[in-house]
Amino acid sequence: MIDPAYKMEKVKEAHEKVYAYYEAYRLVDEQVSALQFKTKIPFSKDLYESWYDIEKSIMRFDRIFNKVEKFDARAMTDTVNHERREKRMVENRNKRWNDNYTFFFGDLTEEEQQYRDYF
Repeated sequence: MIDPAYKMEKVKEAHEKVYAYYEAYRLVDEQVSALQFKTKIPFSKDLYESWYDIEKSIMRFDRIFNKVEKFDARAMTDTVNHERREKRMVENRNKRWNDNYTFFFGDLTEEEQQYRDYF
């Protein structure tokens, strides 16, 4: 059994330590936020549109790059199925080119569609 007075003393010490830690973190946070400058820099609509287009291009490049990396990795690890899937990819591409007129939406390209056919 634990003495209730001893237990109360330890709980009080724990509360004091938690309060001290909390106050230390609060003071440090106030000091750090006081050092940060919170000014907005105005820029033109053209600059915003340029940055927006750059971000969209980077996202599109990442999307294509990830597909190509996955394709190359599968070519190295699963050669038998890779040949079968690659054959299917080329067949579907030829169907699109010869049998119908394909519309691509959402910045999709023929190359990306080929990788979608593969996976």
